[in-house]
Amino acid sequence: MKRTLSLLLALMLLLPGCGKKQDETTTQPCEVIARVMWVSAPEASEGSDLFRWYLYDGMRHQGFGQEEEYHSDEEMNALLSDFYGLEDLKWFDAAIVRMEGVRAFELAVLSVPEEAQDTVVKAFQEYLLDRQGAFTGYEPEQAALAKDGRVITCGQEVALIVCENAKNVREAFEACYGDGRLAQGVPDFLRPEPEKRPDGRYVYSDPGKDDMTLFDNTAILAAWESGDSSSLSREDKAVLEAAKQVFEECVTPEMSDYHKEYALYTWLTGNVTYDQSHYEKKGAPRTSYEPYGPLVEGKGVCLGFAEAFRLLMDMAGIECITVTGAGFQNRENHAWNMVKLNGEWYCADPTWDLNPGIATRDGETFIQYSYFNVTSQYLADTDHQWDYDNTPEATAEDGGLP
Repeated sequence: MKRTLSLLLALMLLLPGCGKKQDETTTQPCEVIARVMWVSAPEASEGSDLFRWYLYDGMRHQGFGQEEEYHSDEEMNALLSDFYGLEDLKWFDAAIVRMEGVRAFELAVLSVPEEAQDTVVKAFQEYLLDRQGAFTGYEPEQAALAKDGRVITCGQEVALIVCENAKNVREAFEACYGDGRLAQGVPDFLRPEPEKRPDGRYVYSDPGKDDMTLFDNTAILAAWESGDSSSLSREDKAVLEAAKQVFEECVTPEMSDYHKEYALYTWLTGNVTYDQSHYEKKGAPRTSYEPYGPLVEGKGVCLGFAEAFRLLMDMAGIECITVTGAGFQNRENHAWNMVKLNGEWYCADPTWDLNPGIATRDGETFIQYSYFNVTSQYLADTDHQWDYDNTPEATAEDGGLP
């Protein structure tokens, strides 16, 4: 009988949510997602002392919890087993919040590989049945909350929702993904306003989460100019050959520097994907931080995109630098480029332009980038932070057009 109920519950409770689309991603750790959900629940107004948090220690650097709320891998494995019967589960991150006493309220967010999502969904569904049974006849109101509980998925996360307004909490969960309002950065209610300079820009501080050492492309450029790649390493030779193919595809001698830049930027943002392993516990390989990742493997993180673009600009004879700074109010390391055209500096962020808009003008459809050849102030206004005093200032408004 219980198995039959579980199947029925699966049909009722496994809501579509954001689905498992590749473009539904988030920069938020499970703790932040869970706190965004929690603050949207009516129960949160009853006071924080009634809640107990269980958070993964490996993501402590991105969190806001108390020391005793964080748990090691082994402790979280034991909790997932005790709470939900999840044994030997492969997971990346986890956050759980429950109410103390005879209360059914519970929110859980588990980040797991796609192949493990069905296992987690079924375990959460069985758990909801068990909770409903535990309260039935004893605390009918709490049993009703468990009965109306929700299990939803988005990106690589599976969420359990048991609260008085599951709809609001579900919307808060989904807002952490894709183009949602909380897909990037940290909600204001979770942190104080960072310090600002007199000019209104956030004071820059290095988050220190990633190794942002720049790639030395000297040998590759020398081989490009001489036509002799015999002294290059296997990896550098692969980068050079890949870059040559890009030039053959995108660049012609009569192009202006601006049109070369635009063509190479369009290729990079249209043919390379973000390395999602950056969000996993193991992190992205070093190749994703260097030109090799984007140009040879077709994927990279922000520094890899910036360094690949810098290499392409250097090969095109266009002055370009990589700026290493931060995003999300100094919470995440970030990198982008500055290009010098017609004596003026311009900023370009290929990573944040991976999903450009589409616009129509004079009956023609074209790609509309948000971060191509913009001013430094525009970047500062769109949550970029960097060493302002030791970096060129881009002030030109013409986008570098000849």
